[in-house]
Amino acid sequence: MTSLIFKSITKTVSPILMIFSLYLLLRGHQMPGGGFIAGLMTSAGLVLIYLAYGCDFFDWHKRSRFFYYLFSGGLALSFLTGLAGLFIGGTFLKSGVAHVEMPFIHESWEFASAGIFDIGVYLVVCGVCVSLMTLLGEEE
Repeated sequence: MTSLIFKSITKTVSPILMIFSLYLLLRGHQMPGGGFIAGLMTSAGLVLIYLAYGCDFFDWHKRSRFFYYLFSGGLALSFLTGLAGLFIGGTFLKSGVAHVEMPFIHESWEFASAGIFDIGVYLVVCGVCVSLMTLLGEEE
């Protein structure tokens, strides 16, 4: 399935999927969405690239095992965010919120530890999905 039309569509659709996944990730700790669905959207964009350009596009994955490290780092980040809740309020995964005054726009922004947890989940889902895709797609 490496036709010119499919490659052209992939060049257009993949960046849109990536931007939409970033939107889902950033709004996830306050509204529906979050790390899991954003990770699936990013993985869908990468799978589309994989299908359009073949195994050679992800050939560097076999040498560096980048997505395994992505999975491990995301799991560690999520776990450490949960441990931070023990130190803040005494329970595992208790969410902490900080209000930060932005210097040039003079607005107060809210930063929650749930957002950091969502980033960890995002990294885990991306790492697992893309690793599975490359393992299932590589030839023996």
